[in-house]
Amino acid sequence: RRVGCARNIVDLVVMLGGCSTQDVVNNLLDLVDRAAGKLAGARVVTELDRLNPAFRTKVEKVGGLKKFCVSHPELEFITDNGSGYVQRQAPKMSAQDVKDFLLTLIDKEGGKVNGGQAIAALGKASPALKSIVDAAGGLKKFCAAHPAVEFITDSGCGYVQRQAPKMSA
Repeated sequence: RRVGCARNIVDLVVMLGGCSTQDVVNNLLDLVDRAAGKLAGARVVTELDRLNPAFRTKVEKVGGLKKFCVSHPELEFITDNGSGYVQRQAPKMSAQDVKDFLLTLIDKEGGKVNGGQAIAALGKASPALKSIVDAAGGLKKFCAAHPAVEFITDSGCGYVQRQAPKMSA
């Protein structure tokens, strides 16, 4: 702990060890943003300590970085091959988000899109969107379960298009 007179309010906060949990969250989000969206877990504690030793103490008091992130919905700790990193919490996706994405893609591509191209575009836009389709059993099954889009097989190739309007009798 530093001894002496505070030169400004930041020094005073550091000297007294005071900070709010939200201060830690805000600074951690800033660090993540400056690290292009994800910050290695090993660097987080060092960076927080460099900014304010009280930040590190707050994280350690709840049981570490992973537990800190779990208790703050703005943050997400991802374990990747034994190491981990912190990122902003990804927005939750739904089947409606997949349908909206597919309909936009269909319109952009002139009315239909190859199934493989659609899956690749979903994965590139958001792995969460692709995982929703995967959980449904694939693109064909997803389309069968969700009105507005349909999967058509034509000469062995599959494509997605807007569902054709139902004809009335």
